[in-house]
Amino acid sequence: MHGLIFFYIQKFAEVACTGTASWVIARSNDNATTAQYLPSGVYPDAEAVELLQAIARSTGRPLPLILEQFGEFLAPHLLKVAAKYVDPGWRTLDLIERTESIIHSMIRNANPGAAPPVLETVRPSPDELHLVYGSSRQLCPMAKGLIRGLAMHFGDRITIDESSCMLRGDPFCSFILQLEEIDTHATRSPRVDTTVFLPAGAVAPPPSPAADVPHLPTTIGGYAIEGVIGHGGMGRVFLARDVALDREVAIKMLHPERCRDRVARERFLREGRAMAAIDHPHVMAIHQVGEDHGQPFIVMQRLRGCTLREYCDSIERMTLPESLRIGREIAEGLGAAHRNGLVHRDIKPTNIFLQDPRRTVKIIDFGLAWGTAEGSSSITVDGAVLGTPAYMSPERIAGHEIDATSDLFGLGVVLYELLANRLPFDGISMVAVLAAISRGHPRELAEFAPHLPDDLTSLVMRMIAFDKADRPGDADTVAAELATIERSLA
Repeated sequence: MHGLIFFYIQKFAEVACTGTASWVIARSNDNATTAQYLPSGVYPDAEAVELLQAIARSTGRPLPLILEQFGEFLAPHLLKVAAKYVDPGWRTLDLIERTESIIHSMIRNANPGAAPPVLETVRPSPDELHLVYGSSRQLCPMAKGLIRGLAMHFGDRITIDESSCMLRGDPFCSFILQLEEIDTHATRSPRVDTTVFLPAGAVAPPPSPAADVPHLPTTIGGYAIEGVIGHGGMGRVFLARDVALDREVAIKMLHPERCRDRVARERFLREGRAMAAIDHPHVMAIHQVGEDHGQPFIVMQRLRGCTLREYCDSIERMTLPESLRIGREIAEGLGAAHRNGLVHRDIKPTNIFLQDPRRTVKIIDFGLAWGTAEGSSSITVDGAVLGTPAYMSPERIAGHEIDATSDLFGLGVVLYELLANRLPFDGISMVAVLAAISRGHPRELAEFAPHLPDDLTSLVMRMIAFDKADRPGDADTVAAELATIERSLA
């Protein structure tokens, strides 16, 4: 655990035990082996728990209560430490929504050996936030205390519904946070849009002209900048021109503040290198990965069209032949990635781009991809849940080892949705969907699409099997089976 937490445990002990000698008492009552804790260091998790247990014994309070009270105490102190990363206009839910990318990234950047828990959030409305907390430490009460501490700091009234908890044997903790009342003396600013990068080449909205965007660079890596395609928490995507080859390209550039975050920087560059390693018509091409004045950038193929999600939202229902073709092309692209040792990990409709009038598939956004040789610990942080819940495999939710079959699960959910016009796992919230996937009982595809060939429904249900050993062997097998079904219907 990061030494900063130990520093604040000491301050908390002085308050909880009413006296500056309390830290000495706590240290003498625990089993820690470290003589001194530095705020910049990293120390065993067990020692922090031992110190908090010692405080619980000294005060006569149960440990869960001490953990929650420590969270409340810790929240405003963490806000002070992370002040330069926090927008002064944010309130409680705004900050919690950005905790992973701001506060925790700052901790990992200061000490790469630290592994803070990571939060995954969905914001259904300005006054509601769904949160999943995944951590091997299982300090759920402290997480709840942090939420309450932030709410007290901002003068917000938050109700917390904890629908699942690791301490009860669930694979993750889940909270539904509802903003009930805001301090009438506080002014709430409009919520800032935190949508992830728009697909490179998306045509709606059109690129902002260079003259309309402040601080727009004129060139990046020698490419002439013509406008902005999209933006998100990690940076911006620019429309640019490759003067030497006289062609349009899209350039994704990491935000200057994120460049100081080693983890974010490496993840960004890894995305570019991962995609550049794949030469396939159904994977977006990467032309260059580089840096401009210390800012990493990725030069990408300029795509024209829309995402699969946008296309599905614009039509009543996709035809069977088109669903099969799109599914097959995704499988073919994944096959190429897997043969290069890459697992995408986030296959979903927004990461499938349909190019030009023919709607040819291009798999985009390998930002969560990893090389299979790297091992699962290189990308996930402390059992974090990353990605879009509805398309996540059970092993991703549980924090188990990820391999190519997880991509097949995501593709299976996409195919199910195209064919049945609904998702296979029911749930009115992100938490409910995650729980349904964790239970591993999808509704039968034939129930909602009885007209489909049996071999197709069988294939899709195998792809979304709970046990990855029951899924098809590889993406090439899926592509071949879909091609066979296409031919049988021709």
